Amino acid sequence: MPKRVVIKEPSDEEEEGKKELIIEPVEETVKEEAKEATVRPSITEKERILEEASVEAEAAYETVMDKIDELKIREKVTQQRFMQHPDMTLSILKKLIQKWDALREDLIKNIQEALEKYGRLKSLLEERFSSIEEELYENQVELDVLHQREEQGKPISVSKKEELENLIPALREKMAEIDRKIKEIEKKMDELRHIADNIYDETSYKELSEKLLGQIIEVGYSRWGEEADMRVRYLIGEIAQREGIPREYATIYLWKQWREKQPTSTE
Repeated sequence: MPKRVVIKEPSDEEEEGKKELIIEPVEETVKEEAKEATVRPSITEKERILEEASVEAEAAYETVMDKIDELKIREKVTQQRFMQHPDMTLSILKKLIQKWDALREDLIKNIQEALEKYGRLKSLLEERFSSIEEELYENQVELDVLHQREEQGKPISVSKKEELENLIPALREKMAEIDRKIKEIEKKMDELRHIADNIYDETSYKELSEKLLGQIIEVGYSRWGEEADMRVRYLIGEIAQREGIPREYATIYLWKQWREKQPTSTE
């Protein structure tokens, strides 16, 4: 420990000008304060890996959701333009639809990546769950041993008993929390699989075509009566198959034809 020199002034009885040198220890307060300032809570390597896996999985999920939203917007804008612009041909429309289908193929790849990341995260959480479960039973056995020895009137460590009584509920709570996280992950994985299996329906825009379908059916009642709904849907299916376009666009195409014949009709 470093020392410091203290100059002690002489008392009145002592000879004037005489000073006494005293060596005193100096506490390393500055160094201690600096040391304390640099101390940070540490996490285990397993916890770090688990946290990174969680962040990566959530980021992959958000990427999927963002691309779904973008595709819906593209579909909406394309449908509106096809409806509002007579000069937009089926040829132009089909090229745009092909681009959006290519984006769906990329989206399926993003979904697969997200599923893989969630799968890894789930595996890490299951390993963590098993580790805590093992620790729980080990400590539960130790506590049971202490209880039985105590019942037999044998001396036990009270502090150890209290420590275990506090630790065991904490471990159960950790297990419950991990179990909740695993269930949330499984729910998101099911959601992602459903999206992949129904990629067009999950990324298409249907509000406009449904609105126009209702208008066409309403007009069709004057011609076909109760069969209007069935006949209109049949016509839309024929157009979709003949032109190779989705039903939403076939509905808009049929509506445009009807508008040409009924210029005074309201939308």
